Amino acid sequence: MASRISVVVPTWNEAKYLPALLASLREQTVSPLEVIVADSGSTDGTPDLARASGAVVLEGGRKGPGEGRNRGARAASGEVLLFVDADCIVPPDLLSAVESALSRPDVVGGTTAFLPADGRPIERALFALANGYQKAMTLWGFPHNAGYCFFFRKDAFERLGGLREDMLLNETHDLAMRSRSLGVFRILPRTVRTSMRRFRAHGYARTLLMEYVASTLLYYATGRTPAKWFRPEPAR
Repeated sequence: MASRISVVVPTWNEAKYLPALLASLREQTVSPLEVIVADSGSTDGTPDLARASGAVVLEGGRKGPGEGRNRGARAASGEVLLFVDADCIVPPDLLSAVESALSRPDVVGGTTAFLPADGRPIERALFALANGYQKAMTLWGFPHNAGYCFFFRKDAFERLGGLREDMLLNETHDLAMRSRSLGVFRILPRTVRTSMRRFRAHGYARTLLMEYVASTLLYYATGRTPAKWFRPEPAR
């Protein structure tokens, strides 16, 4: 059974990770309406790999997942947008869970819990802490959206103006915060697995405490998070 969900995947040199995500999307109990890969100048064959899988490929974008997600959203024909990072693996009932969540008219969007795809015990513990932080902030009225995997009704996404492309960090948290004006942002009882490459390349303390916790708290307090303070070069 096909759904009304367009899956949007922003990419930049993701040939190593993208096949696992695409395979998990093919295994959904409810098939996506379409998979859109919004590429930003990959040089490792990512666009060709995506096309071979049957995805719609958009090329020529600027670097930055926010721009890629917005570009994919504009091209999407579905009523619902599901944004997933290329280094994630989604559970087989994720799209079904999204459809179920949106059966409530007050829900405009949401996200999931997340765990390492191949994590060591310490890494799984760190992600458990991050999931607790995400849940607590959302319950306290600060909808939290780490960006690995999240969904929105397309009309709500458009009314909000999409993601802010001038933000290179916390643009997904910003979108979730702005969505409060339209309805409820939910955390689904589902878990998406993601690569540990950023943690392993940049260090656990920096990635979790600086890039994730400190930067989001600064955003909630001031509305600003200069990326140069928190984010090093992308990990591959």
